[in-house]
Amino acid sequence: MGRMSTAAADRRPRRERRNKGKRWVGWLIAAVLLIAVAAIAWAGVRGILAANELRRALPVANTIQTDIMNGDAAAATSAASGLRQRADKAHALTSDPVYRVVEKTPWLGPNLRALSGLSASAASVTGNGLDPLTRLAGELNADSFKPQNGALNVAPLATAAPTLAKADTAVQAGARAAHAVSTKGVVAPLATAVDQYTTKIDQVAAFTGAASRAATLLPGMLGQDSPRTYLLLVLNNAELRASGGIPGSVIHVTADHGSISFDSQYSGSSFGPYDQPIAPLAAPTNELFTQITGEYMQDVTLTPHFDQSAKLAMAMWQQRFGQSVDGVVSLDPVALKYILQATGPVTVAAGTPQQTELTSQNVVKALLSDVYARFSDPNAQDAFFDVASGAIFSKLTAGQFEPAAMLTAFAHIGDERRMRVWSAKPEEEKQLVQTTLAGGPPKSAAGEQRFGVYLADGTGSKMDYYLHTSVTTGQLTCSNVGPLYVVEITLKNGVAPDQVASLPEYVSGGGSFGVPVGTMRTQVTVYGSPDVEFGNAFDGKGGAEPVKFVKDGDRSVAQYVVDVKAGESSTVRLVYNPKKGKTGKPAVDVTPQINPVSVSRGKFECGTVLK
Repeated sequence: MGRMSTAAADRRPRRERRNKGKRWVGWLIAAVLLIAVAAIAWAGVRGILAANELRRALPVANTIQTDIMNGDAAAATSAASGLRQRADKAHALTSDPVYRVVEKTPWLGPNLRALSGLSASAASVTGNGLDPLTRLAGELNADSFKPQNGALNVAPLATAAPTLAKADTAVQAGARAAHAVSTKGVVAPLATAVDQYTTKIDQVAAFTGAASRAATLLPGMLGQDSPRTYLLLVLNNAELRASGGIPGSVIHVTADHGSISFDSQYSGSSFGPYDQPIAPLAAPTNELFTQITGEYMQDVTLTPHFDQSAKLAMAMWQQRFGQSVDGVVSLDPVALKYILQATGPVTVAAGTPQQTELTSQNVVKALLSDVYARFSDPNAQDAFFDVASGAIFSKLTAGQFEPAAMLTAFAHIGDERRMRVWSAKPEEEKQLVQTTLAGGPPKSAAGEQRFGVYLADGTGSKMDYYLHTSVTTGQLTCSNVGPLYVVEITLKNGVAPDQVASLPEYVSGGGSFGVPVGTMRTQVTVYGSPDVEFGNAFDGKGGAEPVKFVKDGDRSVAQYVVDVKAGESSTVRLVYNPKKGKTGKPAVDVTPQINPVSVSRGKFECGTVLK
């Protein structure tokens, strides 16, 4: 009994030690869990605080660009300081070691990484990008772009170029960092905030990029060192071409130390036809748009490659007048509308006793519709177009406008891609091709796949005044074929059937080219991004749509022709397959037109797309 009691007594300490060991393990696990929970809570709270700082920063960011353009250095500096403080605080809140550890957790981690990525981007942009811009606000503002005594003072632009380049470098880096932020596994509100921030930083990047390139390019292109000569093509959107319309008017321009003079002006129809293309055509251009691209001035803009259009126009001018030029610029009447918003009305008289006042409200209708009812003679129509556009440009170059309003006007023109610029000087063209001013097939930004939809009139008339275009893009994944992109194009003929008989023959085409009066014939050319391949095309009823397929460099190009009767519409859906590993949101550029183009994202079903 004594021995048993002793043995039992010996076992109790061992059990107690084991129990104490278990308790210590339990306490240790509890402590680790407590620390983990505390760390997660700490990181979560700091993430919420950082998100709040970024949310408060966005309204401030919206005011800085306006302050800079208005030359209000004090307001811009104050706003930038507040923005920088919020961005720095958000960056600090998302940079401590505990936060970085919790970033690696499965659920909370993606959300925290998204916040830290945005915070780092914002801190970099505000610290290295905004400071140089706000310092310039008092020296370079909207008034700096107003001609004095007929000349724009380009010296301040040249002086500002290095500072603007430094700011742009920082902003572009911030934009790339924002696009690198993943929203996979991120809660919906934060994913929306990421998209909002990325959109805003892209807008800022577009602003700084344009400002930097303008400061680098404009002094030289406006003749700071030696006179420059250009062709200005005024396009007519009532007869569409890829870049916006046929060149209705061709103006020879000289720029000398910021002073711009209009030397001579001719109708686009007065150039050609030539027996053969005025210069060699690229093989895809010849296959898609035929040799007429190089045989008529009015057809040089059939191709979306504006550099090719410009070289053809320059060759036609040189053959006719023996003069070369330093570059080519194109604008359309909708761009003239925006310019008139800044200059105010102009009065023109051409071919009739009465004068015509052109305003931003009536200029598009006057130049692209009324003129054909007013004048039956095509030469008189061309003369009115020439005189009107010349009067508007004369007022522009004389400095008769509000500078801030003019900058806004050119921002609209750029956003809608109604202006194209090509330089014969390689170093300048290298800069221009980085912008939307260069034209050409669409360039995809980070995280997107951009398509180009280009229209050309096939009626031989001015029916496109009544054209209404809508383009819907979509992205989906189908089990049997994988991911797909969809581009759906709808063209509507806005002429009512009972209106056809009253159309001037020059507008309706009078049945030329085998097209019935009142019908629109349109050639549609769709360029894919380099990362997709054309799959197939369907008409609005789900049947196969016959298309021409061409490779233009590394791009798949689909082209078809459609006739749309008065009051009716046509829809064609094109399907593309992305190359392996290539993704991105679909986006689209569309030929600038008279009527606003509707561009939207749609939802498509596999059963509908693949039938």
